[in-house]
Amino acid sequence: MRLMNMWPIHLVVVCVTALFITSPGFGGGHETSPHQGKVAIIGTGMVGGTLGPRFAELGYEVVYGSRNPSSDKVQSLIEKTAESASADTQSGAVDGADIIVLAVPWIAAEDVVRGFGDLRDTIIIDAVNPIKTVEGGRLEITAQTPSVGEQVQAWQPKAKVVKAFNTVGFHVMADPNRAGGPVTIPLASNHADAKSKVERIALDLGFETFDAGPLSQAAPLEAMTMLYMVPYMTGQMDQRFEFYLRPTPAN
Repeated sequence: MRLMNMWPIHLVVVCVTALFITSPGFGGGHETSPHQGKVAIIGTGMVGGTLGPRFAELGYEVVYGSRNPSSDKVQSLIEKTAESASADTQSGAVDGADIIVLAVPWIAAEDVVRGFGDLRDTIIIDAVNPIKTVEGGRLEITAQTPSVGEQVQAWQPKAKVVKAFNTVGFHVMADPNRAGGPVTIPLASNHADAKSKVERIALDLGFETFDAGPLSQAAPLEAMTMLYMVPYMTGQMDQRFEFYLRPTPAN
């Protein structure tokens, strides 16, 4: 009490006010959401069409990038996503985006990514796998050197590329509980801050995560898809697999 009596009254008021304002209960107890800003979903196929609504659930403003943004398919996807969702061209969708989800076919990836213009510090979540259709309509996965993730980073050197969501099926992206147990999203990136943000997104979407290291590790993550896609390549569409990398105890 003697110490407080020595303080000028205006200083006491300032300190008490600052403590009140910064306390968790001030303003009704609401914390700032970690999921704010604009997400550009580039690609409106199964992956993009699934992740878009899920990002909207987290609180992001979602804009779909499409070659035909006015198509019935895209407009239907907008209605499915959120009132604030919209669509634009692929290059227009990334304007002002905080995060870009790249979910286009591998054959189109380079033209699409180079068409974004100069991206600086924008996070690109690369969910692309080197899959192509071969004779007879069969799907084929071809290993890439460097990996798809590394190539995306080379095409956009000022962006922050994170390889993620390439080893999980769209049906489990929509609802991780469908797998009947934990599903792990491996993450590879040269940018720790971007990887941490994508990790938070994956966790809040209901997944577990695994730090796979730098972006050079995108190659084995893309190779994991060779196993994952076996049912689709052999016509066994009723069989589906998910990956779970379980940490072992320290002792």
